[in-house]
Amino acid sequence: GGAVLDLCASWTSHYPEGRTFDRCALVGLNPLELLANGAKTEWTVQNLNRSPTLPYDDDAFDVVTNSLSVDYLTDPLAVFREIKRVLRPGGLAAMAFTNRCFPSKVVPIWLEPFTDDNHARIVASYFHFAGGFHDISVADISPDGWAGLRDPMIVVAARAAA
Repeated sequence: GGAVLDLCASWTSHYPEGRTFDRCALVGLNPLELLANGAKTEWTVQNLNRSPTLPYDDDAFDVVTNSLSVDYLTDPLAVFREIKRVLRPGGLAAMAFTNRCFPSKVVPIWLEPFTDDNHARIVASYFHFAGGFHDISVADISPDGWAGLRDPMIVVAARAAA
């Protein structure tokens, strides 16, 4: 159950297989990819870099996620303030990212230094400076790599204050 919002969504929302929600809203750029996303109950095409205001009521969601796109937000504080607005008090916001990106498209701060620790600090600072979040945490959920290679996956999460 619950109400979930997936920002910068695509053809998959990276939720556990078989997990269903009462409401799963998607915001993304490509209508064909959003249509193909099996987790959705509704979807909206919107470029958060052009229009960061989310088309949802206050306190509408239990969880807001962003997988693999937080590094492309050009006005992250505006987006994170909107995340806070649409989250119910105590709701969870989780931003997941790897060390893969399109260097010509990410915000410049993401590139120097290009480390997992720096990226986690950047996203945590978005929560901090947007205001209204607490219990900011970082989790390294990287799977074991093949032949000693590491494929990092980092999640920075926070709870919406009352």
